[in-house]
Amino acid sequence: MKEHRAIHHFGPDPAYVGGMGSVLRVLEEHCLGGDTVKVHPTWRPNSRLASILLALRAALSIPRMRESDVVHVHLAEDGAFIREGILVVLARMLRKVTVVTIHGANFLPFADRHRWLASGVLRRAHLVTCLDRAVLRRVRQIAPQARAELMPNPVAIDDESPGADETDEIVLFAGEIGLRKGADVLWRAWRIVAASRPEARCIMVGPSHDFTVPETERLEVRGAVNADELRDLLRSARVVALPSRAEGMPMILTEAMSGGRPFVSTRVGGIPELAREGGMLVDVGDEAALARCLAELLADRGLARSIGEQSQRYCRETRSVDVIDARLGKLYTAATAQA
Repeated sequence: MKEHRAIHHFGPDPAYVGGMGSVLRVLEEHCLGGDTVKVHPTWRPNSRLASILLALRAALSIPRMRESDVVHVHLAEDGAFIREGILVVLARMLRKVTVVTIHGANFLPFADRHRWLASGVLRRAHLVTCLDRAVLRRVRQIAPQARAELMPNPVAIDDESPGADETDEIVLFAGEIGLRKGADVLWRAWRIVAASRPEARCIMVGPSHDFTVPETERLEVRGAVNADELRDLLRSARVVALPSRAEGMPMILTEAMSGGRPFVSTRVGGIPELAREGGMLVDVGDEAALARCLAELLADRGLARSIGEQSQRYCRETRSVDVIDARLGKLYTAATAQA
């Protein structure tokens, strides 16, 4: 009789907006890779006390797990390698099947600065999954004891989303409104777009960080939204913009592609891989190029639809819940055999 497999994920509270939180929601809602899947939140944004209590509760849950359960810890960089890194060490000490996924935009420079910490945590994992090839190469260098594999984030395909050609001229930005995500670059580009596209609008949603968007014609700035609100915004948009200065594999672009939306972004992290199927790329900080690409997709409904349909097919074939469920199941089985 097949043994019941339970997967326990540790990372940010999935009730809050953010790329890692979105990934954890999909993993839990679709029960990917296991018979049961549970998320144990270890932190919440802007709540230090709540995060401490969550991390403590998460740590206490590990000794109570069954021997066959899988501990899957999600890390970014910096403090996460201490907070969640402790969970990786604890799980391995307790002889649990231990898996790590590396998220975040700045893992590579972090690993250069703190190689001993990154290596000390990752080499205790049976399996490390990475979102792009540069991170995969670095993990294999600093933690050769752990099996390391490329694994995209899962995404639920939005088959109910209308075609991009059926939308109004709306540009959507979703993420932390700050310099790393290029919110300032988009603001400058939007002033160019607005002058040439009198019916176009831009909507920026997300928590404010280190850039305040000046009041600008037909540019609306909102706070963070929940998953349902973000889905509705994606369905209404013609194109998604993310002119980031640093990224890993941004979930918002995968979510855009899953609903048939083209995007314009930058050549950082794993974005070029996505752009081969679903988007346009510009140089970091180049607001003129960003404005040209956005205006082209707003003006050409057929182009927007064509790129969007191609991107949705790509997501369905490479990172849909069915594809990732099967891939994760095989990796968990291999990690269990190694443990």
